[in-house]
Amino acid sequence: MASASARISGGLVARLADESFEIKVRNRKKEAVEIRVVEHLYRWTNWAITQKSDEFKKTDAQTIEFRVQVKPDEEKTVSYTAHYSW
Repeated sequence: MASASARISGGLVARLADESFEIKVRNRKKEAVEIRVVEHLYRWTNWAITQKSDEFKKTDAQTIEFRVQVKPDEEKTVSYTAHYSW
């Protein structure tokens, strides 16, 4: 889901965009695993994660990584919302 808007304040236009994502991961193994979910925030360099299902690590200016523990035969959903401004 994505949305974009522009606000006018004192003659300046602030451009904003929000995007929400859901990534489903499944473990079909007989033992628990850690799955790395790497996401590239390519829309703009000014971003903030406003909602998240799991903790993440910022690995560079436009990349985040979720490390998700998944039990055998389990499915998990990683979700987040990125807020961009430019």
